[in-house]
Amino acid sequence: MRTDVDKNCDSCKWHDINWLYQCSRKGGNCHNQEYKHYEYGPKMKVKWLIEDYEHDSSLQPIMDEVEKQGMDLEVVKYEPWESGTFDQYPSEDCVVFYGTLQLARQLQRQKSWVPGVYCNFKHLCCKHYFSYWGEYLFNNDYIMLPMMEILRRREEIFKQFGVDDMIFIRPDSGAKCFTGQTVPLEWLDKEFDLFGNYAGKPLDEILAVISSPKVIDKEWRCVVVDKKVIAYSQYKKDGKLDITAEWSDDMYDAWHYAQQIADEDWQPDRIYTLDICKSNGEYSLIEVNSFSCSGLYLCSPEAVVREVSKVALKEWKEYNELPEEV
Repeated sequence: MRTDVDKNCDSCKWHDINWLYQCSRKGGNCHNQEYKHYEYGPKMKVKWLIEDYEHDSSLQPIMDEVEKQGMDLEVVKYEPWESGTFDQYPSEDCVVFYGTLQLARQLQRQKSWVPGVYCNFKHLCCKHYFSYWGEYLFNNDYIMLPMMEILRRREEIFKQFGVDDMIFIRPDSGAKCFTGQTVPLEWLDKEFDLFGNYAGKPLDEILAVISSPKVIDKEWRCVVVDKKVIAYSQYKKDGKLDITAEWSDDMYDAWHYAQQIADEDWQPDRIYTLDICKSNGEYSLIEVNSFSCSGLYLCSPEAVVREVSKVALKEWKEYNELPEEV
């Protein structure tokens, strides 16, 4: 029987789970076997780990909401090019990370938290989710090529996709080794050198998406949790930053379009974000991003923290083969 003092099981000495229990078998295997024999005490709480190395004021609403909803919060600073250690919570805890892609990668390698980081790098590659959601894509006239091949075939590519001697290019990788943008033909070599330096890879190893440039009227970010759009915010209008959560016909249509995508059988992750745009009166999918490493703009922090935490705890219980009532 586990005691209040040492929080360990006398039989198997399994450590650091956040409730009391009784072994179902004498000798061990106690924390996830035959639930009906357990004597549960305090329930597991979701913990949040939020990265804030630039004192970003936009993080304050979500940090305040985590504490308001009675969850543990640790704020950490990540120094690029320095590995650091992040032992704020025991490895068995239910932890949600929110921060940069760089720290997300490190935590995925080093920590066993469940769920930990909501960022499925494989599924966020264009070559992956384009295959499932191609019908929704804004840039649906695209090709994917290594960047070195784009340079070699520039005349052909600009003839097919160029508008006023410009093409749109973005990396295939969801890790955003450079920002998607329009590039003029005369600057192609210079821009590609910069992209390669930023990515830290030779151009023949960087897969890129090429499409024609297009005009976007408005852009929205939507947070999807277990196939439901639970929060949304406009972040651009006419190519300029314009953040609002004010409800409008356009906002409703963007939300409805995002929900259509979220209803699909294939999902990139349990929690993720969708960027939706309106162009020439039509709605489309710009891209899919992670939850853990995406800005929330004016998405409701109350809804985000509540729904993300709810699913995180559910996932933690599923992983540990525990019943819902625990």
